[in-house]
Amino acid sequence: MAMEWASESGAVRRHRIGGERRDGPAAAQQPEREALAPEPLADACGGGARTRKRSGEGSGGGARRGTGTGLSEARAALGLALYLLALRALVQLSLRQLVLRGAAVGHQGEFDAHQARDYLEHITSIGPRTTGSPENEILTVHYLLEQIKLIEAQSNSLHKISVDVQRPTGSFSIDFLGGFTSYYDNITNVVVKLEPRDGAQHAVLANCHFDSVANSPGASDDAVSCSVMLEVLRVLSTSSEALHHAVIFLFNGAEENVLQASHGFITQHPWASLVRAFINLEAAGVGGKELVFQTGPENPWLVQAYVSAAKHPFASVVAQEVFQSGIIPSDTDFRIYRDFGNIPGIDLAFIENGYIYHTKYDTADRILTDSIQRAGDNILAVLKYLATSDMLASSSKYQHGNMVFFDVLGLFVIAYPSRVGSIINYMVVMAVVLYLGRKLLHPKYKTATYTKDFFCGLGITLISWFTSLVTVLIIAVFISLIGQSLSWYNHFYVSVCLYGTAAVAKIIFIHTLAKRFYYVINFIYLAKSTKRTMLSLTLVCTVTFLLVCSGTFFPYSSNSASPKPKRVFLQHTTRTFHDLDGNVAKRDSGVWINGFDYTGMSHITPHIPEINDTVRADCEENAPLCGFPWYLPVHFLIRKNWYLPAPEVSPREPAHFRLVSKEQTPWDSIKLTFEATGPSHMSFYVRTHKGATLSQWSLGNGTPVTSKGGDYFVFYSHGLQASTWHFWIEVQVLEEQPEGMVTVAIAAHYFSGEDKRSSQLDALREKFPDWTFPSAWVCTYNLFVF
Repeated sequence: MAMEWASESGAVRRHRIGGERRDGPAAAQQPEREALAPEPLADACGGGARTRKRSGEGSGGGARRGTGTGLSEARAALGLALYLLALRALVQLSLRQLVLRGAAVGHQGEFDAHQARDYLEHITSIGPRTTGSPENEILTVHYLLEQIKLIEAQSNSLHKISVDVQRPTGSFSIDFLGGFTSYYDNITNVVVKLEPRDGAQHAVLANCHFDSVANSPGASDDAVSCSVMLEVLRVLSTSSEALHHAVIFLFNGAEENVLQASHGFITQHPWASLVRAFINLEAAGVGGKELVFQTGPENPWLVQAYVSAAKHPFASVVAQEVFQSGIIPSDTDFRIYRDFGNIPGIDLAFIENGYIYHTKYDTADRILTDSIQRAGDNILAVLKYLATSDMLASSSKYQHGNMVFFDVLGLFVIAYPSRVGSIINYMVVMAVVLYLGRKLLHPKYKTATYTKDFFCGLGITLISWFTSLVTVLIIAVFISLIGQSLSWYNHFYVSVCLYGTAAVAKIIFIHTLAKRFYYVINFIYLAKSTKRTMLSLTLVCTVTFLLVCSGTFFPYSSNSASPKPKRVFLQHTTRTFHDLDGNVAKRDSGVWINGFDYTGMSHITPHIPEINDTVRADCEENAPLCGFPWYLPVHFLIRKNWYLPAPEVSPREPAHFRLVSKEQTPWDSIKLTFEATGPSHMSFYVRTHKGATLSQWSLGNGTPVTSKGGDYFVFYSHGLQASTWHFWIEVQVLEEQPEGMVTVAIAAHYFSGEDKRSSQLDALREKFPDWTFPSAWVCTYNLFVF
């Protein structure tokens, strides 16, 4: 009551005091609306002119109002701060608490994280495992087969284990990274089928990949997942419990080649027809909790299976929406099984410490044993559940709708059909509309002033959000201008304090201005209690959302104070450009530098002065993808390149590319047939000239797929002992041009062996500071015009 009195205007107080001095029943029957009559406002929200207090009137009331309001807002701010601190503590505890019980080491039928760690350390000790390298194709495959043989020798007689080494060849197109086509030859899959002794007609698939990106030991991505699968295979095979369905364990050797090995399995392996559901084990970070970030499509029974079986559930449908939106330039084998196999599944990934993902720091010692135990417990339980489920055999019957799912502080998962979520959303919207409609139609509030104030309040709320966003962007620009961009990367909480505090302060500032200049008693926005409710809800909901989701949306953060490595790609390249007559028109050589960082080379130049804006690379306008040897079509993600002059490279096993034939087809197009040999990774680029179109080719499904920018990109890889790559393109010429009809180029990337190194590349790499991760290799580039 004291607060309400202190907040009244002088005119209302005078009216109330005068009414109290009257005698008789008439005074008691004064209409309430007189006491509640609003002051006119001198603004667009209320209209009219504000009645000002006299200089001496209500000074004590003003003091009481200021003191009371200040105390109330201070208490509210303190309560909000305590609430947020408590919430953050719970989130932090949830993220750090990997398992809620001790590991059951040595117990029969239980997952043993120490055994899985032994597998992990042996695989990572082999070193980087790029597709086509002896480390990947021979050493890792040999180790996997050796361990599987030992597991088979210990298996229970109830089960039967079959092993197959698949080396598929194929091609497909994908809309990932703007769209491109992939071709693979003689890559490797190690496939194990565990089934009842009498066989099975249905199977659940578990997938991992043992290959790694260049120059990384790939412990988290994805050796730990393969280690978990080996241990799960051991536990299931020694179990005395019979399985109803088969479990297929796919150890694929070419996932980092943009999902090639999974495509080879699901489209060509005879066991693929048995698969009714799958679990894909991936990584977007190193260690921590494994997050379910994709499910389906549809088949809500799979989410229910995870919820029912997983011992330590951790899932987020928001992560699924973000990942599938394409905002994150990444993908997993989940896409292949979904799009090419029409199979529903669950996608899991380690997400903590993403700053060392795909770097030389992705080592086994950075993965906690508890992380392995947690993942093993979950995968074992879910696979066992699915392998004994009646739903697996007739999964198509349960294909209806999607699921909303999320965990509560890592303790349990809430899941319900998306249609239920839609109903809840509609009900909330209807409740809000009915409540506000009732208010607007109530005789007490049915005035033009009330309506204006309502929309004024709504507008101010939206303005507060918008100005908060602008404020954060201004701070970000300022941080960049002073040369401290991404400095918060070393200390994640600096970003929370810097940007979070600015956003909250701006919201409070806007609401405070609104209260001071547009205050009206008992109206929707300006009424004190409602104002505070809206402010509190705005702050609490916004900050709560950020805090709770920090484990999902900020996987690249860490509590360590060590600097985070900035990724830099170095390619010692020799480029040769041929003209229409086949003569060399241009030839150059240098180290081509890509900085996968917003700051570009600004942090590197002080350490390596020769890498500066004087060696910025210009786009070759007449060449596909600017004439650079892109390993993947990510040119639209990288706006700045550097080309530091260097001597020519001379690989011991140079790539060869030639036009085999050029022939006119009966349908008036030109068919160009090529052949190529070279290292395990090559990129092929095509640009048609004016008056020509690429009508078909021998790759993918036969229909050429353009990448962003209109050029065509083909990613090629092979395992060991690959044959010559033969392919053709067909060009429809509508109007002949003197400069020819098409430009093609091929880049050969040397990721393993002695050919991947050069003395200049080694010397330059040594100059980079320790807090960078320069991934380096040699490549050649040849361009032709036809």
